[in-house]
Amino acid sequence: MRRVLIAAVLTLAVLPALAAEDDIVLRGMGSFHVGGRIANVSGRPVREIVRIPGGPPSKLDPNGQFMVEQMYVQYFLPRHRKGKLPLLMWHGGGLTGVTYETTPDGREGWLNLFVRKGWDVYVSDAVERGRAGFASPDV
Repeated sequence: MRRVLIAAVLTLAVLPALAAEDDIVLRGMGSFHVGGRIANVSGRPVREIVRIPGGPPSKLDPNGQFMVEQMYVQYFLPRHRKGKLPLLMWHGGGLTGVTYETTPDGREGWLNLFVRKGWDVYVSDAVERGRAGFASPDV
């Protein structure tokens, strides 16, 4: 009897996972940067820094060429497109595009929901946020 009860409880626990939507199948995905410029930094001193407390020191050379002021975009194109126009998910505040991947409690985010419904989705990281990179004060 106890084994039957345990099996029933385990079956009920697994059912929501089995009832989940089909897998997301894409016809394409990728990323690109928009805008930006090359900044040249020269004449700055090379510093010695410790990257991890108690770790070994390493040299940081701020001189060189850096790409700055660009936006990063990652896109997801579902196999069976239904939406007429693509969606751009643009975050606010100090957030990044990762905001649309999941909810704070681990559920699917807007990105997956729209892709699953057949929309081409472009998720942005605004200038100096997330994967867009940032300009150091030397630039």
